[in-house]
Amino acid sequence: MAKGKKSENAPEGDEPVDREEDLSDAEQETALAVHENDAKRSAIAQGGTEEVVAPGEEDDEDDESDGAAAQLGIDKYVFAAFFVAGMLFAYLIGRLVHGVWATAASTAWFSRAVPVLANVADEQKTTYGVVIGGIIALILVLRMYRNPEIRTWADEVATELTKVKWPTKKDVTNATFIVITATTVATIYLTLLDRFWAFVTSIVYGDGS
Repeated sequence: MAKGKKSENAPEGDEPVDREEDLSDAEQETALAVHENDAKRSAIAQGGTEEVVAPGEEDDEDDESDGAAAQLGIDKYVFAAFFVAGMLFAYLIGRLVHGVWATAASTAWFSRAVPVLANVADEQKTTYGVVIGGIIALILVLRMYRNPEIRTWADEVATELTKVKWPTKKDVTNATFIVITATTVATIYLTLLDRFWAFVTSIVYGDGS
């Protein structure tokens, strides 16, 4: 009888109601958190070292790595620029020191005032000039690198350089071939034209004999 009564109360054609649809949002979030914790515990229990990463966290990590790589590329250009500037400063200052030293050593008053420096050989003057120029250039480059305005300007220039689309090897090869071909054709044309007008001139005015 109870079984028949239960079947009478149940509406015909109704499907079993999913239990998750009756749960509230808070209960669903709690269940999801419990499920993730269980997954982590099972991974740790199995000896795995990999962490369970949420879908959004993986994208964030990729973006951070791309940003770090881009920043490293920019810094690479900046460091290279300051290094080249330091080498150029060292060379110029070294040559300047050597020139001033050699000019002063040839004067009489310098020989009397500082005979030790005046008697230094020319090769040693060059060496000392390079060393002095390198030290001065290093100080200048460090001061320039630590200057916020100069560093910001260098970073902006490096950022713009990263946006430049450099030509590929194929493009460079094609452009070089076109330039060489055009130059060769122009040279042949001008040579033939010069020979032709020289021939015409020799006929009109004679060979000058």
